[in-house]
Amino acid sequence: MEDIVWKMQQRSRSVQDYRKDIRGLWQDEAAKTLNRRYLDPHEDDDQKMIEFLQKQVQGLEKTNKELVKAKDYALEAERYSQQVEHFLEREKQEVKQAYHSYDRSIEYYGLTQAELPNIHRLIQQANRSCN
Repeated sequence: MEDIVWKMQQRSRSVQDYRKDIRGLWQDEAAKTLNRRYLDPHEDDDQKMIEFLQKQVQGLEKTNKELVKAKDYALEAERYSQQVEHFLEREKQEVKQAYHSYDRSIEYYGLTQAELPNIHRLIQQANRSCN
């Protein structure tokens, strides 16, 4: 982009240098009118355009740097997101295992409760046989 601005500056400078070279040779009324109406305003506009383009190039370069930063931040966020997904998946597995363990404990508790009357009966029989 800076290359384009540089080329435009060179072309503008060439036109202005040419105007200076022929200024002494071209001094009739038609030349003065042409200079006043077209070439002088063109020179002013040309300079403004080059300044604007330079500012635009600077803005684009700054924007490009900010885009690179944004891309880096997006990649970093993606890495963190993957880590969170990994941890979340691991926690889901642990919760699943905890529910499975809880279900087994409920099952064993139920079996134990069902055997309590038999255990009490056996203890009573053992106590009677010892007396």
